[in-house]
Amino acid sequence: MNPELITQWSEHDGAVQKILLLATRSLRIFDPDLARLGLESRESEFFLRRFLTAAPRNTLQIVLRNAEPFRRSSPRLFKLLADFPHALQVWECPPHLAHLTDAMFLADDRHALVRIHQDHARSRVIIDNADACRPYLTRFDDILREGGTPVGATTLGL
Repeated sequence: MNPELITQWSEHDGAVQKILLLATRSLRIFDPDLARLGLESRESEFFLRRFLTAAPRNTLQIVLRNAEPFRRSSPRLFKLLADFPHALQVWECPPHLAHLTDAMFLADDRHALVRIHQDHARSRVIIDNADACRPYLTRFDDILREGGTPVGATTLGL
């Protein structure tokens, strides 16, 4: 399927759910703070849990520009992080990447939702097209290689 341009938040939210349902092996997310993706909903948590338990090698990698909202407002995702530490990894990207304004939601190297700017609904939706997804997968890997701070499911303290 050829990439499709969407411009409404309702279309964006529908694309998130569609890609979430299509995922069978890997999910990769680069986002400001996960707030716009709606993954903290009960329904999304159900699908993420089902995805993570479907096969032992399934993975979910999340890179956030600001992890504080995730830490404060994502109890369901934190529970998944605690339940699946081998399959779910969350990082806060290093400060020198904080200026990036795009967002990516990638599944199985062949499905993608790429938001051109974090504050706007304007996005590209790619379904079942590995060639069109390849540049975004490369960008995600490049961002991940820059390092960052891992976000754990437990709080360390005295």
